[in-house]
Amino acid sequence: MKKRILHLCLILLTFVAGASASVIRGKVICHMDKAVIPEALIVLEDPKDDAFQMETMSDKEGFFMFRDVPPGRYKLAALKEGFYNNSLFDFDVLPDQSYDVTIRLINQKGRWNSEYCFMIGGIEVKAVEKDVIQSEMVTTRRIDSGEIDHLQADNLGDVLTLVPGVEKSRQIGLSSDQSIGIRKVANSYTTLSGNETFGTTVMVDGNVINNDAMITGMSSSLASGIDLRTIPADDIESVEVITGIPSVEYSNFADGVIKVNTKRGQVRSRLKGKFNPDTKGASFSSGLKVPFGGTLDYHVNYAYSERDIRKEGDEYHRFYLSTAYSGDALDKKLDYVLKGSYTRSLDDEKPTDANRVGRHSHDYRTTGGLILKYKPDPQLVYSNYFNVDMNRKNNYRSRWVNDQIDTVYGYIGELWEDGREWDINYKLLRDKTVKQKNGNETGTLYGLEFSYQKNTGSGVHLDSIYNYYGAYSTRRSYSFDDYPGFPKLSVYGERNWKWKVRDRSVEMMLGLRYDAINVRGLDISAGNDGISFLNARQGEFLSPRFNTRIELADGLFWRLGAGRSVKSISLSHVYRNSAYVQTFIDSQWVEVEYKQQNPDLKSYYTDKLETSLDWKATDWLGLTLTAYYQESKDQPSTMAYPVGYEINPDTLTSLTYSLMENTAWSKDRGVEFSLNTKRIKNLKFVFNATYRYSLRGEEGRYYDSSVDTSWEEIWVPNPETWKHKIILGQQTSYINQRLGVWLTVDLQYIPFDQKRTVYKSNSIETVLEDHPVTLYQGMTYWYDAERWEYGDHWVLNARLSKSVGQNTEVSLYVNNVFDDPGLWIDPFRGSIYELNVPIYYGLEVSTQW
Repeated sequence: MKKRILHLCLILLTFVAGASASVIRGKVICHMDKAVIPEALIVLEDPKDDAFQMETMSDKEGFFMFRDVPPGRYKLAALKEGFYNNSLFDFDVLPDQSYDVTIRLINQKGRWNSEYCFMIGGIEVKAVEKDVIQSEMVTTRRIDSGEIDHLQADNLGDVLTLVPGVEKSRQIGLSSDQSIGIRKVANSYTTLSGNETFGTTVMVDGNVINNDAMITGMSSSLASGIDLRTIPADDIESVEVITGIPSVEYSNFADGVIKVNTKRGQVRSRLKGKFNPDTKGASFSSGLKVPFGGTLDYHVNYAYSERDIRKEGDEYHRFYLSTAYSGDALDKKLDYVLKGSYTRSLDDEKPTDANRVGRHSHDYRTTGGLILKYKPDPQLVYSNYFNVDMNRKNNYRSRWVNDQIDTVYGYIGELWEDGREWDINYKLLRDKTVKQKNGNETGTLYGLEFSYQKNTGSGVHLDSIYNYYGAYSTRRSYSFDDYPGFPKLSVYGERNWKWKVRDRSVEMMLGLRYDAINVRGLDISAGNDGISFLNARQGEFLSPRFNTRIELADGLFWRLGAGRSVKSISLSHVYRNSAYVQTFIDSQWVEVEYKQQNPDLKSYYTDKLETSLDWKATDWLGLTLTAYYQESKDQPSTMAYPVGYEINPDTLTSLTYSLMENTAWSKDRGVEFSLNTKRIKNLKFVFNATYRYSLRGEEGRYYDSSVDTSWEEIWVPNPETWKHKIILGQQTSYINQRLGVWLTVDLQYIPFDQKRTVYKSNSIETVLEDHPVTLYQGMTYWYDAERWEYGDHWVLNARLSKSVGQNTEVSLYVNNVFDDPGLWIDPFRGSIYELNVPIYYGLEVSTQW
């Protein structure tokens, strides 16, 4: 009887326990493309009971199930090779309940140098990095989409503030043009321009975007780099900034390369909105699976900036749309991407001030491209890139001109620009890697490129009487259709080696590139200028490149690189519009045209040398020290000549015309130091120190049209300008997956910033403001030759991202937290400058489904 009662109690207890147990069932899918993930390991753990653990595997449809789960609070994790682990913390299980769960894993493919990655809403957080030092021969800084989202960057220019050595004291957003000069020195209250930014190449999905096809009379005579505001940040998957000597695959740059990879293969929908006092914007990304295993994704972005709230009609609008169809074929041996984008900019300023300054720029850029990558075997890849870019120019300018022609007080001068910049590119690559049984590896790369730049359209329109530049200006209207295009041809080859020497790794790259710019036909010959293969009007160039990385001791690596890179000049450098000068001939005034074109202007090149030491002091601490030197020659610069110079070089007149000539040069050197840690208790520390020195000038002499012959020369030696600066930066970041928090604090301090112009012209001694000074010919003010010291200033920025549910997050940033203006008083003019923008903030919210 007792045995029956005991047996009945056991059955009852089992029934009660079974009734109070719960079921967890769910699905494992890829985060971005929603593809199911079979054979993933699912683990259920009790953080308070190390002995409790349940495991199961997802089936071919990605489904899994846990039965008879006791009540409690658990950690639910999914693991799969090729994906980052994902964990659901504090998973509460109540008695007699059924739970449906979706676990999303992030694919490791394409996510560089990361051991662990998780999501805060829609932000990818690279929680644990594989290494604390660089693992490649070429100095490269990589920025992933998580850092971009966390920064709340609006455009590529904002993203580049994450690069060490780039100043963080300016306001991010759309309020002004943005360009970048890699390893260039910008003074604290001025910006880079001309050749300083023109030499940096921007590549978007393998397509080079530049101003080579530009012909315009509305900007500086020296072409600058592209306006980075036209590349929205929300569509960027990653950015690579190559400051060292890259593979011969990369071309058309003098200073460095910025590689932008946009988001592709995404079918998950994400909606994002952002706000700061200057810029408001929204973006939407989504996609869908299409037949034959392909993916069609699209990205839409709108941003708006009201730069001066006190002024009406002073706005900037940017509309952006991109789409891509990607997939694979031939048993996954062929990968293809068919892509296109459209960017529209509306930049307006109504004439509301006393000078009646008005303008509008209603430009748009469209791009289309096809990428094919064929892998007949795992060690061999053939890559084809074909792109067509068209930049539509529609600009207007107006201003008050004080010249008295037939009016008493002057007139309103107007200027219009209408044209299209075309850039067509094709690139073919063959890349083969051979891995040997002993672990050694060799690789060969061969490539062929062709590009064509052309500017078409009615051009620049000026009123011949009420001229925008003044009634006595030498500028007139001209058509873009009158100027020919630029065909370019390049071939290159490269060899890579990786091997072990006494258990130490050794890597080496040796490559050679040939560039022919503005090809007009065959010209196989040999002469004093070397061997010629093609009739290239803007020059033929051979660019050798070398890199090596040697392991000197455990965790200690030495890198060395040297090479040359060539930068093509712009169409605006070669085909400057003519100057028209009023000349008195045969008792009457006649307008004479002076050609300002220089069809034989050459492209220019940069030679660079760089060496680095990378030391992995411990598994969690790494240090890098890099020194570099680069010299650029034959840069384009404007050279003025007096009217009549071609007849009499000793002519002295105020009337001049100008040509672009290869006279400018620059020399840059610097030292970069970085200290990085892995995450320690969710904290990560980074310290960077950068010293940069820049010297630039021009060969020969320039013409002085208002010379004092008692002590000045008609043709004057060109001055030189040097600048140097130290930038210190420290970053502390804290992440917590359980709380869904990412906090970053950036501190940047500039203790040293100087520049000076060194004149080589004649001089006189005089007394000004009660003290003796030396006046050199060419100086505008007595202090132009003095040493300018901009003093020190610092800025503290902070940003926070916080998850609000599994699919939504909120981000907040505050820049210049302590509202320090960084005041600098000009010691010569007494003017006061604020080197830091005032405190400002930004808020962003995004959700995905």
